[in-house]
Amino acid sequence: MRRDGLLSLFLAGISGVLGFLAFPPFGYGLLAWVGFLPLFFAIRRSTVRGAFWLSYFSGVVFFGGLLFWLTNVTVPGTVILVLILSVFYGLFGLFAGILFKYSLELLILPFVWVVLEYLRGYMLTGFPWGILGYTQYRNLNIIQIADVAGGYGISFILVLVNVAFFSHLVRAKRRIAYMVAALAMIVVAVTYGVCRLNNFKFRGEPVLSVIQGNIPQEIKWDGTRAGGIIGEYDDLTRKAAGDRPDMVIWPETAYPYLVNAGDEADEVKEIAEEIGVPVLTGVVYRDGKDFFNCAALFSEKEELVRKYYKIHLVPFGEFIPLEKYLSPLKKYINKPIGDYAKGGEYTLFPLRSLSLFRGEDGSIARSADLYRFGVLICFEDVFPYIAREFVLKGADLMVNMTNDAWFGDTAAAEQHLQASVFRAVENRVPVIRAANTGVSCFVDSTGEVLSRVEEGGKDTFVRGFRTASVRVCGIRSFYTRNGDVFVYFCGLIVALFFAVELFRGRGSP
Repeated sequence: MRRDGLLSLFLAGISGVLGFLAFPPFGYGLLAWVGFLPLFFAIRRSTVRGAFWLSYFSGVVFFGGLLFWLTNVTVPGTVILVLILSVFYGLFGLFAGILFKYSLELLILPFVWVVLEYLRGYMLTGFPWGILGYTQYRNLNIIQIADVAGGYGISFILVLVNVAFFSHLVRAKRRIAYMVAALAMIVVAVTYGVCRLNNFKFRGEPVLSVIQGNIPQEIKWDGTRAGGIIGEYDDLTRKAAGDRPDMVIWPETAYPYLVNAGDEADEVKEIAEEIGVPVLTGVVYRDGKDFFNCAALFSEKEELVRKYYKIHLVPFGEFIPLEKYLSPLKKYINKPIGDYAKGGEYTLFPLRSLSLFRGEDGSIARSADLYRFGVLICFEDVFPYIAREFVLKGADLMVNMTNDAWFGDTAAAEQHLQASVFRAVENRVPVIRAANTGVSCFVDSTGEVLSRVEEGGKDTFVRGFRTASVRVCGIRSFYTRNGDVFVYFCGLIVALFFAVELFRGRGSP
């Protein structure tokens, strides 16, 4: 390989490194604003075909660093997933290479990126993990615009700024226009964010407790340890009950026994009845021949109130896609694979919140507010359409119950939290997270993480509980009402742009 080829490959790799450094565990979100610059320089020196492979290599570096924690489950599976996801990076480079070769408008690149990022979340069951906009999850002012454009709107701004900086560095003819466009988008987003943060109205504040059992994965389904696991959750739940919550939430599959249709997890029912507080827990539920990853709510009256069956299953975790052809891959996955059936109903659960008020005369009045909530099990919160569908049906808040213990003490838990932050902002609902090992926390409808289960400054692989009130909004966001219209708009712009260029036959190599 010639020296200039090695330099281009090095620049592409640098972009991949800057990309994953912008995500947890590193969390240098500022790098996302300039992370594509080395790749753009590499593509500018390359052919169109070379642009695809340079960008593909950048994607391999990025996803390899971002998803390294997945090797705790399967090394071959991680490699395959990284190679597949990197195709979307390669396609982005292909478009960029065409633009450079034919001197076309670079401003189309943010639109292209949004479309490709959206497709990544749907194709082959979808894997919208590590969306570029998620790097800004702690920047509350900039992410508020997600209630209009979704997380993809933040990605759009980031790529636009990268294009503007690059144009300025290479002294492109329209560099001033690009810088003005980028600056205008930032100003609009921040101004909108500040206004939204200062103009919220809330209609109630139910009090909830989340339990983090920190049950080691290797004993989670050991029948001889089931009694001890129930004892752990019993102890933490009774302590949380002292905070007088309206509901206690256990993590995904926290109940260590299989629940058959007609049975109702007697231990959980008894705990709820004795503490006088409803308990929401994850269970494995069998109905006939089908097994479901399920969320079940038990009332303080010792009743199973409602169940939700997980809708989006984890491929190679809860089922084998194309099992006839891919079942041999099981031997390369060092964790048990479930054989779950897929749910089909967006079930809403009731939540009754009691409030006490003291009048001027010293009298005490009590009122009851009624809310409805949906449950996102495991990684369902990374799919924007699932949370949106729950809120469209009337959910006032969302619960994410998960178990990230599969991935060890890695960045997986914090990266997972990023998705919950954006689901909260997009739909203007609080998201309450109960995880077996973390991150268990309360995310406000502004995207702010208000409280975590922590011990010694650590929020994963620790045991504990946390109680907090959550502010419920009385509005439905533009994103909730209209979905990913911004993505569709970007797709339309991309299609029109290339159709016009082909029709005119413009551009000179």
